[in-house]
Amino acid sequence: MEFVCPRCLGGSMKITSSIELPPDSRSDEITVQILRCSKCGFAGLGIYEESRRGKLDSESVYHRGYYMDDSTLASLEKMIMQCPNPKKSGCRCKTHRSLSRVNKYGRWSWLEKIPHKETFKLQRI
Repeated sequence: MEFVCPRCLGGSMKITSSIELPPDSRSDEITVQILRCSKCGFAGLGIYEESRRGKLDSESVYHRGYYMDDSTLASLEKMIMQCPNPKKSGCRCKTHRSLSRVNKYGRWSWLEKIPHKETFKLQRI
C-alpha cells in the first residue's frame, strides 16, 4: 500500500513497520505504523483505527498520519522490532503493554502521551 508523501507529494510513502494493538472501548482494531517515503526520506507515524460497532454492516475507519520528531520515531521503531509478534494484538510483550495503555474510560491513550505535531492526510495512490 502506497500513500502520497506530505513533504514531496510523491506516491512513494509506505508502511515500513507496524504493530497491532488490542481493541479498546471504541475501536475493534488499532494499528501503530511507521511510514517512510523512499523518494525524499520523510518519516512519520500512522494510526489506523477501525470500529465495526453499531448497525449491522457498518464500520468506521480512522487512518491518519502524524508528524513526529526523528528520535521519537526511532524509539518507536525499535520498540516494534523488539516485539516477537507485532501482528498479534494479544501479545503480552513489553512493547504491547506499553503501547496499549488506555484511560479511565477504556479508550486507547498512548498517542496522547507522546510528543507529536500536526496530522496529515493519508491518501492512497
